[in-house]
Amino acid sequence: MTDEFKQTMTSDEQLIRATLGGDMAAFGKIVERYWNMVVGLAISKIGEPAEAEDIAQESFMKAYSQLYSLQQPSRFAGWLSKIAVQQCSNTIRRRIRCQSALGCKATGFEEAETKTAETGNDRLTAGQRYFIRERVERLPEKFQKLILMRFVGGLSAMQIAEQLGKRPGTVRVWLHRAYKILRKDLSGILEEVT
Repeated sequence: MTDEFKQTMTSDEQLIRATLGGDMAAFGKIVERYWNMVVGLAISKIGEPAEAEDIAQESFMKAYSQLYSLQQPSRFAGWLSKIAVQQCSNTIRRRIRCQSALGCKATGFEEAETKTAETGNDRLTAGQRYFIRERVERLPEKFQKLILMRFVGGLSAMQIAEQLGKRPGTVRVWLHRAYKILRKDLSGILEEVT
């Protein structure tokens, strides 16, 4: 294990213990650390950036209220991502109920792409961002989570392994498989952007 990895993991544990001791600023640091990961996960499931931020807020509130039940603070990111996925499922169920009961209009990818969306690459068009998001969503769920933790959350393979309770070798193999699928699916966009 690298020193940076140990420091990050210890830091998560310390922040969680401080939060449980009543230090709200410590939880604020946790939110800052994992905000992008949770929003990215929600966008991949829901498709609308504004709604993804609402889901992230709900996820952090739920995590805060249930923090006492977290048995392994070093696996906070994995635990938090499960909460976020559940919040996404709840949102999707509400949409379906709304559509069937009240005739409400659901907000989809098309509407989300008309809004200003932050992107790590200004050279991508809205259509290209949609295409990439769609391809990532086609990955098996375990690969989706890994891709989001790696590229949105900025976690290393070693950190992801610790968060998910998996062997680092397993995570590296899964990431390689996900990269291989994405490289094949996104080869056209890669040629356009470069």
